Amino acid sequence: MKLKLKTAASALLLLALLATAAIGQRTWLIVDTDAAPDDLRALCLLLAMDEVRVLGITVCDGGCAPDTGLRKVRGLLRALGRAGIPTAAGQARPGEPPPWRSFCESVPWGDEAGTEGGTGPEAVELMRELLVSSRRPATVLCLGPLTNLAAAVRRHPGLVARIERVLWYNEAVEPPSGSNYDYDAASADLILAAELHLDVIGNPGADAAPFDEELLRRIERLGSPGAQIISAAHNSPAALERVLNGHFRLWDDLVPIYLRFPDLFAMEPLEGRPHQRASRDFDVVAVCNAMLDLLAPHEHSGPVVFAGFPVAPELFQDDLRPFIEEIVERHGAQEWRLCALTSEIHCHLGIYSIVGAKMGLRAREIFGVGPDELSVVSFAGAAPPLSCLNDGLQVSTGATLGHGTISIAADPSARPEAEFTSEGRTIRLRLKPELWRRIRDDIARGIEEHGPLTHEYFHFVRDLAIRYWLEWDRSEIFDVEEDSTGSR
Repeated sequence: MKLKLKTAASALLLLALLATAAIGQRTWLIVDTDAAPDDLRALCLLLAMDEVRVLGITVCDGGCAPDTGLRKVRGLLRALGRAGIPTAAGQARPGEPPPWRSFCESVPWGDEAGTEGGTGPEAVELMRELLVSSRRPATVLCLGPLTNLAAAVRRHPGLVARIERVLWYNEAVEPPSGSNYDYDAASADLILAAELHLDVIGNPGADAAPFDEELLRRIERLGSPGAQIISAAHNSPAALERVLNGHFRLWDDLVPIYLRFPDLFAMEPLEGRPHQRASRDFDVVAVCNAMLDLLAPHEHSGPVVFAGFPVAPELFQDDLRPFIEEIVERHGAQEWRLCALTSEIHCHLGIYSIVGAKMGLRAREIFGVGPDELSVVSFAGAAPPLSCLNDGLQVSTGATLGHGTISIAADPSARPEAEFTSEGRTIRLRLKPELWRRIRDDIARGIEEHGPLTHEYFHFVRDLAIRYWLEWDRSEIFDVEEDSTGSR
């Protein structure tokens, strides 16, 4: 079935939803997946949403074996620059795997090469840790059998009070049926009987909402990182064959769309269970449009005052103009905006201030948070030029002196390093030593050639800063260390 994805009525409905959706309150989310291809699509949607903070991802037995699924999830996170999100695998179930397992395990999920599988905490304990440490109850979004969630509730019954609600993909619940239910009916029955707010999203129609070649080609043209990963996965030989023969539907990927646009779905309470609901129907065309909108390139955590941040070359200084398009293409509109604002606030285009802006944005990506959600301790000291890093940190993280969320460490050894804390978890980012040596050597050369703090010296530094801005990839220039001691 071919879908006309841009009908006027559907487009107007989607625009209205975009305008009225409440995005000020982010949803804190734990995702449980069995790593089937529709889960890949669902995770790409979730990781593209500003309204969602993914606290962690657990992997259950289902489409893939848990260890294999964990490698796929970690490969996806690495490809999207989100490798700091905690992950863990659950226990393998006894018995025969689903007949579609070999297919699911053949579909590529991004940067899987060299990615480790079953290391770290098991899924149940990661769920417990995330729910207990969270400042407020979190939503658990389940894209496969309910094995891990049921095991967590059995082992730690008190976790029920820490779960805001459960979102689950399954074809039907009255009576319960579908692959996610059937693969572990006992766990599903336990969760259905628990005092949990539960929304079940399904696509029971034989021809409803196909993920067909038309939709795949539209996703390809978007060009965003998530769209590229979905495109590569579904153009792999085995997956493309299923796309072309009409096998795929929107399945688990409906759940993040429901999370963001609930008004597109008709929900009904389950009989005798008013705290549980199931989807009866959904607007197919609007759902497909919503999927495309979520995957489209957009600037996360956009400007506060500007309607859109300028990129037109004629608005900028002559020496920067030739590089603007390539900077945005390589590093994204958000880094462009943050580095440009940093330079204006800093009153000159400096090397360390650009590094600080890149560092703060990278820390936000690792945590999966927006501005104003990190506290920062800088080790760059209070003496220029190294202390210029602090201006970039403030602009890129929103942790400012005014907010009282950034401080300078009382450490005599100043260095391009900072500590970032959110929800009791702390990481350190430091500029790689060889790059720091390069900066110091370049600055020393500039002083030798032009004298300290001369007009020619600042022009020299500006040229270097533009080059570093263009050439240095924020996902590659920092060493990242998890601080097991927690926040300071």
